[in-house]
Amino acid sequence: MIAGGELNKRQLAELKKALASMELPPKKRQRLLWRMAKYGVIAAAKRNVRNQETPDGEGWEGRKTKRKGKMLRNMPKLLHIREMPEIQAVRIYLQGGGYRNGETPVPAGTVGYSQQNGMRVRVSRASQPGKAQAGKTATAAQGKNCVRWATGCAGGSAGKSPLSGK
Repeated sequence: MIAGGELNKRQLAELKKALASMELPPKKRQRLLWRMAKYGVIAAAKRNVRNQETPDGEGWEGRKTKRKGKMLRNMPKLLHIREMPEIQAVRIYLQGGGYRNGETPVPAGTVGYSQQNGMRVRVSRASQPGKAQAGKTATAAQGKNCVRWATGCAGGSAGKSPLSGK
C-alpha cells in the first residue's frame, strides 16, 4: 500500500535491491532515478489529481470549504525534480505557482495543504505591512484635513484657518 503518495518500506527495499542488482554506472543510475521520478511518480500524481483519488483508488475527501471545484488542480504542473547524486537520490518538490495573498507570496505547498486540510487564518489590518510614503506629497484633501485637525476647528469654519490669514 502507498501512503501519502510515497513508497512503503517493502516497495522501497525492493526498488533499492533492484537498482543494486543492475550494477549500473553512477551516471546511468542517477538518470534512471530521474526518469522514474519524471515518468512514474509525477505522471501518477497527475493522474491521481485528475481523478481526485488516492494511489489506492479511493476517492479523496471533499474540500473543507464551501467551494466546489476540484482540489490541487494545478499542483502537478509545479512538481520539479532535483538530482542529488551525492546520496544517489532525487527529490521531488513544489516550486512556483504564483499564488498570492494580497501582496504576500504564498508557497504552493501551503495552498495544497489548505485545500486538503482546511486552514483558519485570522488577518487584521495591523498585521499587514504598511506602505512607506517617503517622497510623496499630500493630496489637496489630505492637506485640508491636516489643517482642520491641527487647528481643532470643527468643520473648518472660515476665519480660524491658518491658511486664510484672518
